[in-house]
Amino acid sequence: MKFSSKEDIQKLLRGIIEVISEKEVKILNEDRLRGELIDKLVFESNFNQKGMRFCRQLIKNIAIELGIIPASIYNYYKQKAQDKKKITVPAINVRGMAYNTARAVFEAVKKDNVSALILEIAKSEIGYSAQRPAEYTASILAAAIKEGFQGPLFLQGDHFQMGDQNYKENPAREREKIKKLIKEAIKADFYQIDLDMSTLVDWKEEDCDAQQITNYKETALLTNYIRSLEKEFELDKNGIIINLGGEIGEIGKGIKGRNSTTEDLRAFMAGYIKELDALSKKSGYRIEGITKIAIQSGTKHGGIRDKKGHVVKEVKVCFNTLAELGRMAREEYGLAGVVQHGASTLDPRCFVLFAGYPPPEGFEISEELLTKKNAKILSENPVAEVHLATAYQDTILDHPEFPKEFTERIKKWVLENYPSKEDEEPEKTYRNNRKNVWGHFELELWNLPSKVQTAFRKSLVRQFSEDVFKNLGVRNFDIKNIYR
Repeated sequence: MKFSSKEDIQKLLRGIIEVISEKEVKILNEDRLRGELIDKLVFESNFNQKGMRFCRQLIKNIAIELGIIPASIYNYYKQKAQDKKKITVPAINVRGMAYNTARAVFEAVKKDNVSALILEIAKSEIGYSAQRPAEYTASILAAAIKEGFQGPLFLQGDHFQMGDQNYKENPAREREKIKKLIKEAIKADFYQIDLDMSTLVDWKEEDCDAQQITNYKETALLTNYIRSLEKEFELDKNGIIINLGGEIGEIGKGIKGRNSTTEDLRAFMAGYIKELDALSKKSGYRIEGITKIAIQSGTKHGGIRDKKGHVVKEVKVCFNTLAELGRMAREEYGLAGVVQHGASTLDPRCFVLFAGYPPPEGFEISEELLTKKNAKILSENPVAEVHLATAYQDTILDHPEFPKEFTERIKKWVLENYPSKEDEEPEKTYRNNRKNVWGHFELELWNLPSKVQTAFRKSLVRQFSEDVFKNLGVRNFDIKNIYR
C-alpha cells in the first residue's frame, strides 16, 4: 500500500522507531522493525513520491544506528596491493528485485562471515532497471537491516562511462553528464566509482599511447573531480577516500579477438600518472588515483550464448592475461590488481583461479588460457575484483517458481520492443534483451507472492555462498578491523 502523507508513515513507527532529528533515530523494538516495518518502508522509498525522501533518509538513519555503515574499500585495496592472500573481492550487480536479491546476498554473507564484498549498479543498469542511486542505496540498506547485517557496506557505481559517439560530437557535454551522475551517486553513499573511459580508446591508432590518450586524460580529469567532491561533501573529514577504478579495454569489444596487453596497461598508467601529477600541482594538494584496473581477458557482458540464447559455460577467460597484467599492476603501479568483468555466466568451478588457487579436480584448462608459470604468478597476484551480474538475473527469470503466465507476458513485451535481428532466433533475442524488463515490470515483480520470492532467495543464497564466496576465498575473511 502507499501512504498518503509523511504523517501516515510516522504512525507506522510508533513503538518501533523514535525519530529524534532529521539524521538521528532511536530503535525501540528491533524485532518489529525487522518484521513488517522495514518491508513497508522500503516499498514507500521505491514507489511513493510523497514519502520517498523521508523513507530513504529514515532507512539510512536506522542502518547507521544498527552499525551498517556505507564505506569505502580504499584502505583495504591499498593494503591488498602488497598482500598475497588468495582473495578476490566479488562485486555483485543487483539489477532487478533489488530488495529481495540483496536479502539473499546478506543471508549468504551472514552464513559465510563475509565482509569483503561490493554491491554495485552500472550506468546502463540504472537506466533499464529504473533505479536511481538513492533508490538503489535504500533497497540495499533495507535488505541489510532485514537480514541483520552489520559492518562497512561498500556500494559501487559500475561502468560510469561516456558514449564514444556522444563524446566525439560534444566532449564537454558528455563529460558534464557523467559528472552529474557521479555527484548523484556519491550523494547516495556510493563510495566506490569505476571510471570506465575505455569506450574512448581509439583502436585505429597503432601506437599504444595514441590509443589510450583520451582514456587516461578523461579518467584523470574525473579523478580530480571526485577528489574535489570529497572536500565539498566533507567526506575527507570523516576519513573517506572514494575508491576508484579505471579500464583499459572495453569488455567484449575493442579489437576483435584481442585481449589487453602489458603495453596497453603501461601506456594508460604512464599517461594517467603524468596527468594526475599536473592536476595535483594545479590543485595544490596530492590527488589520490585509482587502486585497480579493469582489463579485457576474453569474456563478454551477458555471457557468450548459443543460437538459442543459452549461455555457453565453456571457459574462455585468458588467465595468462590476468596473471601478467595483475603482476604488473601490483608491482609497478601499486594497485590492488586487475578487475575481471563478465564472469557470472562462466563455469563457477573456474572462480578459484581468479583468487589464485589451483583448478579443482576434474576441471581441465589449457595452457593457452593458463600456463604453469602464470598459475604461480596468479597465485601470488590474485585478481583484485570480479564483477558478477547476469547469472543471478537468469536464476530469477528462469526459476521454476516464476509464474508461467508472467513469463509469457515478459517475453511478448521484450520481442515487441526489441525485435529479432536478421537470422536471429527469437529465443536468443529474448534472452539478450530481457534485462530491460526490470524497470518496466518493477512494481509487478515487487508484488510477486512471498513464497515465490522466498524460493528465489533460496536459490540465490546457494549461488552466492557456494559459487562466489567459497570459490573467491572471502568466507571468514574479515576486513572490518580496518574500518573500526
